[in-house]
Amino acid sequence: MSITAEPWQPILDAFTTLRTGWPSSDWTWDHRLKCVVSSFTADLVPATRAPLEAVVPADWTSSTIPTASDAVRALADRCGGLRPSQRLLTGEPVAGLIPYALWWPWGDGSMVSVRLGIANSDRPKELFPQLRAVFGIA
Repeated sequence: MSITAEPWQPILDAFTTLRTGWPSSDWTWDHRLKCVVSSFTADLVPATRAPLEAVVPADWTSSTIPTASDAVRALADRCGGLRPSQRLLTGEPVAGLIPYALWWPWGDGSMVSVRLGIANSDRPKELFPQLRAVFGIA
């Protein structure tokens, strides 16, 4: 009998690698958007580029999101849209699931919050605990 991996496992594996290269170890859970969050000082921004680009290389802004696929635009809408300073980063879909990061700089420029999630799961009660576990969130 073979064990079939969950469709989101490749994304969780990529997020595991991202976490090991992330410059901050503090992760929390965003209950509203159902994703993990890391908030860090602006001086750490350069250290976040490579880990993010490896998982979510497509970079969408408020001016480019109209050219995105229907699925990416729907994701942006579900997250409240994009303000001029915000970005939505997306990766290649895996079995219809989209890995994403929301890049939200704070108004004063001192901090940035990055939210990482997996969109379009029809089994969130199974997926979300696994996503939380990858980032060490109980």
